[in-house]
Amino acid sequence: MQAIGLSQDDEVLLPSYIGWSSREGSGVFDPIEELGVQYSFYRISQRLQVDVDDVKAKIQARRPRLLVLIHYFGFPDPNADALCRFARDNNVFALEDEAHAMLSDQVGGICGRSGDAAIYSMHKLLPFARGGRLVLNTNSHEESMEVMERPPGDDSAEFFQDYDLYRIALRRRENACFLLQLLRDTCPCLEPLYSSLPDGVVPQSLPVLINGGSRDNLYFQMNALGYGVVSLYHTLIDQIRSEEFPEAHYLSRHMMNLPVHQDTDRQALGNLVECLTRLLK
Repeated sequence: MQAIGLSQDDEVLLPSYIGWSSREGSGVFDPIEELGVQYSFYRISQRLQVDVDDVKAKIQARRPRLLVLIHYFGFPDPNADALCRFARDNNVFALEDEAHAMLSDQVGGICGRSGDAAIYSMHKLLPFARGGRLVLNTNSHEESMEVMERPPGDDSAEFFQDYDLYRIALRRRENACFLLQLLRDTCPCLEPLYSSLPDGVVPQSLPVLINGGSRDNLYFQMNALGYGVVSLYHTLIDQIRSEEFPEAHYLSRHMMNLPVHQDTDRQALGNLVECLTRLLK
């Protein structure tokens, strides 16, 4: 937002699925408040898909300076590229938030190149304590973007040299496919948000909907037993009201994320699903 010179009179168009926690705040919304810019939200479906018509209508009616697309859990929205083109045609910058989707970009090659910029969050996929990356793409807006200076010692060419991203991505995909098969066979009370793993998608985690019990109770029980499940958007920011965005609030109450990271294996995932099934019964 600083790179494109947003002022307090400018507006950012955001998805209506943005979380908050007492420990971390809101990684997406906090910068909006800190800069004091205007904002509005577009609708998402109960399957976490962008409402394309709503985005287009709000771009044409509200004329925001920036559109934010979030590739939740490493799964880019199927309409993301088309929405980036529509934004560009209407003189709106597009940012691809790839906090979960760095590997879907770097290895899968299915996102991160249609928007004006993309951002990564390092610790969500690799053993970094903190930090992120901003990628500015070459397009018609480039001349009006003020590229910020790199910190001393920053060398992009060496950034990933200590990590075999291809093998990490392959393991994550294998774990996700294995989990999907286990859930289909043994755990009908859990509904994967995505029924299959599209080509190029490298999941940060595997989102499932809890249809047969309390998501919060299940979350606390599983973690008490040592299973690292997470609930990434258990609480939405106050600005996303349930009466206006009921689909987002449904997801925030029913979704839980299962681990597929490169350091887990089939035995551990099998034990996790067995435990989930027992608790739900």
